[in-house]
Amino acid sequence: MNKKNLKVEQLGAGFSRVSGRCVFTGESYECTVPTVGLQAWQSGAPIQWALPDVPAEQREFLISGISPAGWRKTFGD
Repeated sequence: MNKKNLKVEQLGAGFSRVSGRCVFTGESYECTVPTVGLQAWQSGAPIQWALPDVPAEQREFLISGISPAGWRKTFGD
């Protein structure tokens, strides 16, 4: 998962931590997501289907590398 320089770390218990720097702010950000859903999305499933219980702002980070703070700073609420 390095198209946005994001790092994936297996945590066990079915979860993975995704971390990286926000492409807008350069600040570190991380989120924890279900591994099965992350793998489904990486295999081509729509992210909303693969990770339905993950908040939209965290899904945006996975898609674009934009953290919630970076989004607010750039686009507002």
